[in-house]
Amino acid sequence: MKTYFALFLIATIASLVTTPLIRRLCQRLKLLDVPVDSRRLHQTAIPRLGGVALYLSCLAALSLLPFVDNLLTDTLSGLKSEFLMLAIPATLVLLVGIYDDLRGTNAVVKFAALGLIASLFYAMGGRIDALSVPFFGVVQLPVLLSFIITIVWLVGIANAFNLIDGMDGLASGAALFSSLVILGVSVSQERTLMIVVSLVLCGALAGFLRYNFNPASIFLGDSGALFIGFVLAALSVLGTQKATTAVAIVVPILAFGFPVVDTTMTMARRLVSRKPIFKGDNEHIHHMLLARGWSQRRAVLVLYGVCALFGLFALISPATGSKLTGFMLFVISVAVIIAVGHLRYHEVDEIRAGVKRTVADRRLRVANNIRVRRAARALSKASDLHELFEAMRQMLDFGEFTFANALVGEAGRAEINERAFMASLARHPEQPLELRNGRVSWQWSADETDTSEAFRARSEWCLRLPLVSNGIEWGWLNFYHSLDGETLLVDTNYLSDLFRREFTEAVARILTVHEVAVIPIAIDVRAEEVRDNCAA
Repeated sequence: MKTYFALFLIATIASLVTTPLIRRLCQRLKLLDVPVDSRRLHQTAIPRLGGVALYLSCLAALSLLPFVDNLLTDTLSGLKSEFLMLAIPATLVLLVGIYDDLRGTNAVVKFAALGLIASLFYAMGGRIDALSVPFFGVVQLPVLLSFIITIVWLVGIANAFNLIDGMDGLASGAALFSSLVILGVSVSQERTLMIVVSLVLCGALAGFLRYNFNPASIFLGDSGALFIGFVLAALSVLGTQKATTAVAIVVPILAFGFPVVDTTMTMARRLVSRKPIFKGDNEHIHHMLLARGWSQRRAVLVLYGVCALFGLFALISPATGSKLTGFMLFVISVAVIIAVGHLRYHEVDEIRAGVKRTVADRRLRVANNIRVRRAARALSKASDLHELFEAMRQMLDFGEFTFANALVGEAGRAEINERAFMASLARHPEQPLELRNGRVSWQWSADETDTSEAFRARSEWCLRLPLVSNGIEWGWLNFYHSLDGETLLVDTNYLSDLFRREFTEAVARILTVHEVAVIPIAIDVRAEEVRDNCAA
């Protein structure tokens, strides 16, 4: 126990001493992260090789073990191959990160390099060859599938910590919580090498946070984020190789809960939006919290709490049964989905709206579309203007529009338009039609609200359909929907195509008939009065 405490203390002190030295070296050599785009939250150039300080701090603590002779070092002496399997790939990942920090490289090259290093780790014996899945038990993996899952896990977790490294202290703090989880699991499994490495990493991260917490004076950089991500992922692989319970899959996922959630959200968002998957943006979870007006410190502390909760669930999951663990994962997943839904992601809102359209609104939308089809068929049988607009009124009863009006008649042919109007009036004396400037006007309202143009202009949007057939303009239709109303649950393509076409053909048919028609002289007194008023 004294050796464990000494390792943690040495790693912490080494980090506290080494980090400012690396910071000063970066400042002298101009190895700084300059804020050149909107994704960066800092305003001044900050040293970015924090990964080197972490690596040297861990190395300083581990290098003292050969000078100690006790039961712990005797046990570690038989684990040299496992230590090299962890140390060599981790060092190569650090070098890839340093190169990226100093020279810069594209995502394809970086992922290819990480994939090769992960393949080396697999070749040296570090592999996921079996998974214990809740409700299904232990699943043995074929060699090819084992290789793919191992590579994806190592590269994915390393990149996950790199993705969340966008706010002072976030990635290093999340890594500290993940290290504590792995330390706890390692102690329960009595995995000496994992205990030593995770304990040393905890000490190095604790010391580094002194300089990385807001306001940060040094950043992890790609070297640090990729290094700690790869080491933690590799430790979790070593932990699954002898685990026979649900811990083999649940604990690693929960241990890296926040980075995994953020990375999954990022990939999903970019796929939905058809953005390049590997192109950075400023819509990570921490960015969305800042967009809500949170300070960096508040956002980081809240996300630390999230990491702590994930870590707590990871530690208690081995003590639960397989079914209870599966249920716990389900509850956590639901909670994550609800929480992410409150971050105002455009993609999440659109998916939610799509589900609502597909599930909740589909039945009503189908019914409304059928109404439009029936109205279109009724239009094809209309013999006068009243029947024409009656079909339209019956369609509008579905309640999707608040107001509608129309003006029909061929421009410059007022006499023909009047004949059609009078013929309809003779058959339907109560028709809600008017003659205006030689054309037939009609309007409909769903309630008694103000129907003035000024009211509609500020409170409703309008779908305007021109009635044009064979180059002849027969008028127009307007449908109004409240700006404060619910989503329009009718396919506007049906209105703009099927309904508009049938309506135009019906108007042309009715008016064309009256080019040669003779209106009967015998009309009732009411019709005569209407005609006199129109003439006046």
